[in-house]
Amino acid sequence: MDTINKLSLTVNFEKTPQPEVRLLGFLFWCNGIFIQRQYVNKNLLEFNLADSKSSRQGGFQANEVRVLIVPETDKSIQKITSMDALEPYKPYEPVLARDAKGNFSILAIPASVAQFWPVCQCRVTGKVSKWFHAGNVWTDRAVCRARVHICEVDPIFYWIYRIPDHIIAKVPDAILNPKEIVRFPIPMPDPPPLDLRSLALTEPQEKVFVSASAEEKQMEAAAALPELGFEIRKDLASGNLHLIRQTIAKNYALFHPWFCLFPWWWPWFYRCTERKIVYTDANGRFDTNIDYCCFGDKPDVYLWIEYLVNGVWTTVYNPPIPCNTLWDYACGTNINIHITDPRVPGDCCCNCPLPGELVFIRSIGSTSVSHINQQSYLQAPPGQTVSYNRIGLTDAGAIGDGIFTTTVGDYKRPFGGGLNFYMGFGSDLPNTGIYYYRWKYRKVANADLTPVSGTVHHLSAPEMKGYDFEYTDSNGDQQIGHNSVKLGPFTVGSNDDLFIIPPSNPAMAPFNATESDPQWFERTHNTHTAGFDSSSLKNGAVAGGDGLYAFYLELFDKNGNLLSNIPKTTFKVPDFNDANNSVNAPDMLLDGATAATADAFRMLVRVDNSHCQSNLYTIKVNGAPAATDCCGFVKYKPGNVEADLEITFLASHPNNFGAFSFGVTRGTCGAVSAAGASGLVIDSADGYTMSGGLYDKHFTPAQLLETCYAGGTGKAAFAETLSVIAMATDGTFRQSSKDAPYRVAAFALEP
Repeated sequence: MDTINKLSLTVNFEKTPQPEVRLLGFLFWCNGIFIQRQYVNKNLLEFNLADSKSSRQGGFQANEVRVLIVPETDKSIQKITSMDALEPYKPYEPVLARDAKGNFSILAIPASVAQFWPVCQCRVTGKVSKWFHAGNVWTDRAVCRARVHICEVDPIFYWIYRIPDHIIAKVPDAILNPKEIVRFPIPMPDPPPLDLRSLALTEPQEKVFVSASAEEKQMEAAAALPELGFEIRKDLASGNLHLIRQTIAKNYALFHPWFCLFPWWWPWFYRCTERKIVYTDANGRFDTNIDYCCFGDKPDVYLWIEYLVNGVWTTVYNPPIPCNTLWDYACGTNINIHITDPRVPGDCCCNCPLPGELVFIRSIGSTSVSHINQQSYLQAPPGQTVSYNRIGLTDAGAIGDGIFTTTVGDYKRPFGGGLNFYMGFGSDLPNTGIYYYRWKYRKVANADLTPVSGTVHHLSAPEMKGYDFEYTDSNGDQQIGHNSVKLGPFTVGSNDDLFIIPPSNPAMAPFNATESDPQWFERTHNTHTAGFDSSSLKNGAVAGGDGLYAFYLELFDKNGNLLSNIPKTTFKVPDFNDANNSVNAPDMLLDGATAATADAFRMLVRVDNSHCQSNLYTIKVNGAPAATDCCGFVKYKPGNVEADLEITFLASHPNNFGAFSFGVTRGTCGAVSAAGASGLVIDSADGYTMSGGLYDKHFTPAQLLETCYAGGTGKAAFAETLSVIAMATDGTFRQSSKDAPYRVAAFALEP
């Protein structure tokens, strides 16, 4: 084949799209390497291969290159150099034909492709919010500075024929003969009552949120599936893959509820093109225009959301596309999104600081410091009799509690894992008198609360504070950028590990950010001030381990001098009943307190990072194991005399900060109520006697067999299940990595 140095193509349409679109041609090597791009001018697309940086001596052969034609829907297309990146623009790749005179030609652009090229505009507006407790009532609060990704779901007509045959072949069987609805994470789970502590509601929670289990929601979704007509069922059952494709595309809206139940289909049947990224304002609002394919009536809009968590953009809302797309979205109508991620704060006062020189010590994670007990007293768990000291423990709930429950005032859980201290600073800070802060700690007692004289250490991990700003990109569009400044640690004068108190705005001294409209992402009145792994705490040169720690917040002037005799009213903590309001820190949370002054803030925190233990053991018959093998058969009537049956399991934690749930199920009859038990691992529970972590209870055969007893001739199969979970929290999440392995065992009773 002859080589060429110039490629000229006449570009026409089968049906000219309305409105008209400007076209770009992209030339690639056949292996996908980019060569050049050119505009289509007066229906002519020309590539001068001799001028290309990728040219070579002797030119090109026609079968070595590929041409893709796309609409110029936005200026960013000028930066594209790969075929994959052109996919969202719905490119047309013609076949190059050559006549006897050596001239190249292509067929007209098909109407089935060009119909997707005209672009229209749609206004997308809405609000992002989250339910919170405020005192004893629920409030719906705006979420500001959330990053909202606005996407358009591509029409299935465009890519239905790109779905592999083996995927299409699975659709009829799954829909016509559904054996099991595949479970998936509930798109918008019922929000937990996360208000930095557990609260008793004045009205039942169900009046705000209707709760249901995953299984109940699954059954409701299955019951709501639309009925498929005879013709659709017949086409699906035909075995003709082409007909099945047409049926899916023609009845796409009808199939959404079905597709929503099968997660493995989603990547094949739903594709999104991101149209714009916007940020919510101080009211949680967003409002913008997006481009969308004019084909069809209205755009199909899907949104997902990120939030900056500890300096990292983190996905906090990303529900399944088929169940949460706004099909035929009516442009300009409000989209109200309620997110439930516990890491997202609901105080959306993005630019309104605290007044004065206040220092507001707020929380560890999401747990209010006012809900960390500072006094030493003994109390037994509910329903159990062994008391333990509650100093340094919290009454807060945590995400992932499961079998462990909390109530206000019942301080029973320690802290563990990665801990993060949040504070707020007044608008008059920093100033010459109060400029730096520092967190320090020392161990004051071992895990069993025997006192120790621990050495002082500083929390010295680097602390960066992020901010957003506005800028104009190369296309002339307004965009949001992100940057950060270092708060510390710094050595100033004779003191090290000092951190700058951030001002109300990053444009203020000492940071003086020069970008346009810079704004802190975490407001100064609720900002991350320290983060550390609690298992890395030290006592002297060695690991501190589990125990009681005192954490101190110290303040320094601009020259690095440690402050003392600070007015006590400087230190604020959350109100016990409403963590968004402050109160003066009580003396028990202050160091060196006098009638009017204090030297520092001080709080006691119990740290526990130990693992739980669990095990299930062979059933004992008259005090001896029923068998030496693992097969699980238990004869309850040896020598024709009914035996004493003994169930034993292990549920323990080195420092008793574990909760357990043990159950016995008989066949398909349900739970054996007399055999179940739950509680904290510190004590006996529900008739089981605990000694050294081993729980033991005796039964008669009739008590276990119940309705299967049959006068002493019956038999039944049983399953034992055991969960032993750690109670420790990082302030937001329960430390499930410290749980014991979930245990399951089986046995069968026979005469």
